[in-house]
Amino acid sequence: MATPTAEPTARKRPRKTRTKTVSHLEPLVASKFKADRIDLTPGKEHVLCPACETWTPITGVLGTPLLVPHHTTPYHDHTTTPRRRCSNTNRRIVLNTKVEAWQEQLTERTEVSASVATRRAKKVLPKPASPQTERVLRWREERGPVTRRVEWAGVLYRVRQADQRRAAVPQGARPAEGSEVPLDHLVPCQAAEQPEQVQLTCERCGVTESSLTSAVAAGWCLITRRSHCGGCAARFPAWTRLPY
Repeated sequence: MATPTAEPTARKRPRKTRTKTVSHLEPLVASKFKADRIDLTPGKEHVLCPACETWTPITGVLGTPLLVPHHTTPYHDHTTTPRRRCSNTNRRIVLNTKVEAWQEQLTERTEVSASVATRRAKKVLPKPASPQTERVLRWREERGPVTRRVEWAGVLYRVRQADQRRAAVPQGARPAEGSEVPLDHLVPCQAAEQPEQVQLTCERCGVTESSLTSAVAAGWCLITRRSHCGGCAARFPAWTRLPY
């Protein structure tokens, strides 16, 4: 049986079908897109789909512009992600922006982005340490962790001793440190226990009191360490009056 000598030829493939289906969603407006999210180059019109963030061609520019049918995942991800048709397939788009205006906006946006990138620090440099800081760090490294632990133990011991001395209450009514406290400044219950002393005389009006107990009951006060009766003491500011 003779073998055929004619070489096999590929079957003619059908041309790309054109659909008349239009999405029921509201049309997209080109002027609402940023300049870097749409491409109005003649013959290469593309737009970044708002639903799936995929660059999608625009078909029917001279008639009814539509977004071509596309999937939510790129073609190289179909092996790991199931294919799903995007909701913006065949969605209309209103091309109300001229190509010249779009190019100007894209140029301005590119220049602004470049100027911002030059002003932004690309690498954060550490603050240079002062010579004193370097000397302290070098000294700590030379001492080692054992020496530092011993020093901290001594500091903590001294701190505990200071806290104990601060919390101790001195014996007696007179403090161990500080200015001297006048012992003749007695409260009424202490004045009743004291023996009778000489008569008290008001430094201002000359009124006398026979005992310290009665003077305290009458409101006598000490003003500049001098006795004053209640009426005379009221003439002076409150911060100058010291009751018996």
